[in-house]
Amino acid sequence: MKFWKLIPVVLLFFLFACKKNLTINLDNRTVAEGYYDSPQKFEQAAVGGYVDLRRALVANYAFLMYGEARTGDLAVATDYQPAVVSQKLTSDNRYVKQLTDWEYFYDVIHDANDLLDNINKADNSILNGYKRNLYKGEALALKSYAYFYMARIWGDIASAETNNFGKHLTNQEAVTLASGFASEAKRLLPWRLLNDSEIESAALTNIRFSKTSVTSLLAHEELWLGKAQDAYTLLTNTFTTATTDSLSDFGISMGVDRRTDIPQKPLDAGVVSMTIDSLNAIYPAGDSRRAGMFNISSDGKTATMIVADATILPLITKRELNLLFAEAAWRSGNLNAAKTYLIRAATGAKEDYSTLTDATFANALLKERRRMLVGTGQRVFDLIRLGKVSTYIPAFTDADVQKGAAYWPLSANSLKGSSLSQNSYWLSKK
Repeated sequence: MKFWKLIPVVLLFFLFACKKNLTINLDNRTVAEGYYDSPQKFEQAAVGGYVDLRRALVANYAFLMYGEARTGDLAVATDYQPAVVSQKLTSDNRYVKQLTDWEYFYDVIHDANDLLDNINKADNSILNGYKRNLYKGEALALKSYAYFYMARIWGDIASAETNNFGKHLTNQEAVTLASGFASEAKRLLPWRLLNDSEIESAALTNIRFSKTSVTSLLAHEELWLGKAQDAYTLLTNTFTTATTDSLSDFGISMGVDRRTDIPQKPLDAGVVSMTIDSLNAIYPAGDSRRAGMFNISSDGKTATMIVADATILPLITKRELNLLFAEAAWRSGNLNAAKTYLIRAATGAKEDYSTLTDATFANALLKERRRMLVGTGQRVFDLIRLGKVSTYIPAFTDADVQKGAAYWPLSANSLKGSSLSQNSYWLSKK
C-alpha cells in the first residue's frame, strides 16, 4: 500500500500539532494514554514520520533549493529561486524565509521519538518481532536522516533528545548522533518490507527505510565525519554478491497533503529544467546518458529530466552505491579500488577515469555525482563535504565559507529559545 493513501488517517492524528511558529518546542504533541493498542496505529505513527519528512523536503521545493537549485544546475520556475541562486538567503521573500525554518525536520524527530517510546511500552500481544523491529528501525532511520539533513543545511543545530533537549550540537556532534541512530536502525531493518499478506513488497520497500537505504545513509554520515575507512568497511561487509538481489531504492511517496501545500510532482517538467548550456557543460557530447536522462525542448533551449515514476521522489538510489564505494575507497587510501568503482558507476561517460590520481580524483567524483544524482538534492552537500564550495559557487570566497556561508541562515523563529546564534557570515548580511 502506498503510504500516501494513509495520509487522511494520519492527519487526524497529527492535525492538532500544526504550529505557526517554527521552533523545537514540541511538548504539546501527545496522544491519549492507551492509544497504541494495535499494529495499525503503530503503522500510522510510522507513516506520520514520512509525511513530515516529505513536508520538510518538498514544501517550497526545499530539497532542490538546498541542492541543485542553489548552485543553478537546475532551474525551478518560482519567483524565489533567483534569490537562492544568487545566495541572498536573508531575503525578505516569504518562501526563502520558510526555507530557513527547521520545523518540519524537528517534527520528524518528534514523531520518531514518540514512536520509539510507545514501541518500548507495547507488549508482544500488540507487536510481533518483525513489526517491532521494523517500526523501531524506521523511527531511528527517520530521525537520523532529519538530524543529518539539518546538520548539512545549517551546520550547528539543537538537540531534540530528552536527555539534552535544546542543547547546542556542533556539526560533528549532530552527525555523530545521527550516525548512532542509523547504525542501530541497520541492525533492525529488513532488506525487503512485507505487505499485509506478509509477502515481500518492492513497492512498499521503495518508499520506506530498509537495510539498503539506511546503510547508504550511514555511509554518507561516516564520510561526512571523515571516517572513510569505517564507511568502506561498512559498505564492503553489507553489500556483497549475496545481497545483490536484495537491494532497493528509497524515495518519498507523493500525494495530496491536506495540512500544507506541496507540489505533488516536484520534478515536473513544467517547473524543473536545465538550460541547454548547463546540460552541455555537465554532460558533454559523447556522454551516452544524456538521452536516457533528459528530454530536449523543441526549441533546443532547455532540457527536462525524464521521470520514470512521478509518484515517488527518489532520495537514496541503488545507482549511488558505486559512488559511495569509490569515495570511501579513495579517502581511505585505496585509489585503485576507487577508480574501479567510479568507472563502474560512470558507464556511459566519455572520460577515461583509469588515469586518475589522488589529486584529480575528487573533481572526477564530484563530476559523476553531479551527473548521476541530479534531482536528488545532494549537490551543495557534496561541495561542502569535499571542500569545493568556493570553486563551484562563485559568490563565496574561501574566507566566506570559513565564516559559514555554505550553510543556510536560521530564521528568527528557529533561533528563538534555542542555544544557537546566527553564524558570523549570515549575521553580517542582516
